[in-house]
Amino acid sequence: MNWKNKLLIPKRIALITTAALTFGTFPALVPHANAEGIKHLDQIRVALLIDSTKYKKVEPVVTLTASGGLDIAVRNSAGTAAKPWASIPDASIRLSIDQFSVIMLETIDYIAAKALYAKLAAMPEDSYVLSRVKQGRTVYQVYYGSFPSKEEAEGAAAQALKDTTVSTLTKSALPVSKGPLHWNAGTFADEASALQQLLVFNQTGLEADIALQEDVAGKLTYSVWVGNEATTGQLEAVKQAALRAAPNLPLQPVNTKSSYLLRRSDVTASSNGSASVLHYAAAAGDQKTVIHPKSQGIAIKERANLSYRGDMEISTYHGKLALVNEVPMEQYLYAVVGSELSSGWPTEALKAQAVAARTFAIKQGNKYEIAQVTDTTLDQVYFGIQKEFAAGIQAVDATKDEVLSDKNGLISPVFSSNSGGMTADPSEVWGNPLAYLRSVPSPDDGAEKGKAIWYRIQLTDGRTGYVHSMYLKDSGQKGKEGASYYEATEQGVNVRTAPYVDNTANPSIAQLSNKEKVLVLGQEKESNAYSWIRGPYTGNEIKSKLAAANVIVSGDLQSLEISKRGPSGRVTELKANGVVVKVPYPDALRAALGGLPSTRFEIVQAGSYTGNTPNPIGLAIAGAGSSETSNAGSDSVYVLSGGQSQPTALKITDLTALGTAGQSKPTSSLVTPVTPPNPQTSGQGNQFIFRGTGFGHGLGMSQWGARGYAELGYDYKKILQSYYAGVNITKE
Repeated sequence: MNWKNKLLIPKRIALITTAALTFGTFPALVPHANAEGIKHLDQIRVALLIDSTKYKKVEPVVTLTASGGLDIAVRNSAGTAAKPWASIPDASIRLSIDQFSVIMLETIDYIAAKALYAKLAAMPEDSYVLSRVKQGRTVYQVYYGSFPSKEEAEGAAAQALKDTTVSTLTKSALPVSKGPLHWNAGTFADEASALQQLLVFNQTGLEADIALQEDVAGKLTYSVWVGNEATTGQLEAVKQAALRAAPNLPLQPVNTKSSYLLRRSDVTASSNGSASVLHYAAAAGDQKTVIHPKSQGIAIKERANLSYRGDMEISTYHGKLALVNEVPMEQYLYAVVGSELSSGWPTEALKAQAVAARTFAIKQGNKYEIAQVTDTTLDQVYFGIQKEFAAGIQAVDATKDEVLSDKNGLISPVFSSNSGGMTADPSEVWGNPLAYLRSVPSPDDGAEKGKAIWYRIQLTDGRTGYVHSMYLKDSGQKGKEGASYYEATEQGVNVRTAPYVDNTANPSIAQLSNKEKVLVLGQEKESNAYSWIRGPYTGNEIKSKLAAANVIVSGDLQSLEISKRGPSGRVTELKANGVVVKVPYPDALRAALGGLPSTRFEIVQAGSYTGNTPNPIGLAIAGAGSSETSNAGSDSVYVLSGGQSQPTALKITDLTALGTAGQSKPTSSLVTPVTPPNPQTSGQGNQFIFRGTGFGHGLGMSQWGARGYAELGYDYKKILQSYYAGVNITKE
């Protein structure tokens, strides 16, 4: 969803088959209005790969697979693709754009070619391997990248060669620039005749390919194109060599602005170089190549092998290959609802999601010029057929053509995973109001029901962290403060800085051996879409996160305070060392702090452990209008607020903090055990813990809230009208 950070929820998957689409015109790609003026969209275009200013995901080659086979066609100027140019059985095909690239290596050794490919594939521009027959033997060509100009291709190759492994694997061969310049060595009405001519050039060592085109009458023809050159000088050299091979054959220059498909042999995925798949290089420019599945679904390797309904269109956009999925709107929504929610959710919540998703998609217009939406959270998640389930499909069908509108027409119904109990006001996210969006209560706490307990523990070296409760049991021993010692129930139990599993964002900081004893200091529910903990982070870690968002903090980070909150309690202004953290809009604070789940949070600032004895408790609560540092004893907390120049010592038992929901609660739930900071390393020693509720920006409908309302008996219309002010649910 636009502006939204989604939580993925495990689900059971059900596949559904519908009648296949047929090639033809697609006039419904342009929205049209009904009698009430509400826009309707029969088909939607989803950008899976595109080089856009709003979203960039680029691959030089795409791999498409359909269990029942594929048809390939090229649309004419009227936008039609009436008949296929090629029909592929149950197999994969690869497609690229016929533009500039570099052959980094040509060899008869497939193992050497594959080794270089593996290295180049990890680089920014990616790679692929083609096979050709030259003078009776098979050679393997390792291509790197695909570019609109020779200079860009050569620049990328030069950059790749700076890697010593790459330069070694090229075996000192000079990279050869390749491009879309060819000679036509003959056009034939049938493929067999073209293949005979192709063999002539193969035996001479010249590069030649079969080119598919339509003649002026619209009949498919087969040509033999010689050369694959980047410059006119290269092309002239190919001409002289070709004339030596076939002296009486007139060579005609190829019009690269016409529509064509060049057929090649791709061995990128082969284990030994003998198994190949067809590789079609499409003309750059305005050509639109359409791939249609003979049965339901096309799998895209470069999109995690997800399978999609509808057709695929390959084109050139901003000089790069673009892949667009063209699919009926309602079938698109089957996958969106399935990707956004789970099969076990109430029907009315699924219906609410279907209406919101349909309205959002239509409202985008041609946001990406050649597509209305992407398949990412920039718009709304679309993970293909695998994510569909029966209840979601039924919810889409039950609300067919229904959209949300107010007095001004269609709204843009943004939504998030969980609003943390209160939806956001637009001023807290974008910084400006919007009539149909407001801050309202939301029954979101269902996300934390049934979540496991994690124990907050202290290791023998004084560090603190969290361990899942299933891996610890009470040893019966007590510490001098009365806390219990627990022991690990197995070998290699992970200790994490926050109570949730994410090996990238929250990796293990230690592992417990079997029966190792740790001091249990408290417990928390596993972080979830409703309530969460992130950190602790050192001052330097926070500085690094802010720097990545172009926010520079001078000196050591001594304080991080919430200086302003919005109507729902979300943070709208933050100060680091007393200076406002400048972000383009309030919700950008999430990204500036390293990707917090929401801006509905509190900050706990604490010192760091500096000794080898168990830590006393030291804490500072950072809230609106205050600036605090930690320097506490075993039962005290020092709080600096208002105009104070010296901190005030308070007993832990006497201190309460105001939570994001406005309730007063004991600070014992916020305490992180630490020692006072070391004055010599205070910039590195200060630690900051973020505790919050909600997942995403919080605007509009909360998905978990919709579930909560459905469980309370609300129907989908009442759910939607609870989140969007002054709206009606009408048919497109």
